[in-house]
Amino acid sequence: MIERFIRANIVNLNYHLTMGFLETKGIFPTEDEAIVITNFLKENYQEIVRGNHTKLLLLKGSIREDIYQAVTKLFIELKNQYL
Repeated sequence: MIERFIRANIVNLNYHLTMGFLETKGIFPTEDEAIVITNFLKENYQEIVRGNHTKLLLLKGSIREDIYQAVTKLFIELKNQYL
C-alpha cells in the first residue's frame, strides 16, 4: 500500500518539498543538494522502498558527507517506522 501511494505521488515531488521536509528534520541541504536528492528519489524510489540500501551509496559524493549521513539515517528511521 505504501509503495502504491509513493508511486502515485512521486511525480509531485520537487526540490522545494524535499528541502522543506529535510529542514523539519534538522537537515539543511543546499538547493543543489535538494535537487540531487529529489532526482535520486524519483529515479530510485522503487528499489529503496523494497529495501535496497546500497542504492543510497549513489548519493555519496554528490552531496556533502554530513547531509548524506543524515539522509541515510533518516531513511532508515522512516523505513523502520512505516514499512
